[in-house]
Amino acid sequence: MSSPIIHLNRKYHVELDKIIKIVQKKHGSVYVYFNDGKSERPKIAIAKQGLSNLLMVINTSRVMRGQKPILAIKE
Repeated sequence: MSSPIIHLNRKYHVELDKIIKIVQKKHGSVYVYFNDGKSERPKIAIAKQGLSNLLMVINTSRVMRGQKPILAIKE
């Protein structure tokens, strides 16, 4: 079964299994770190959604497939 794809912004459409972590900065921007498979370092995308909406979509999918939910990091 393939992983669902989430649209972070106009440029990045990422599979949910490739997301490493989600970070919210002090000024409110939400950064999503993910592996793209081509480079060794993770890529960073600025999400247009709010933190709670993004986590709800990701964690609902992960829990329904029997995986651990992702926790956000606030800096």
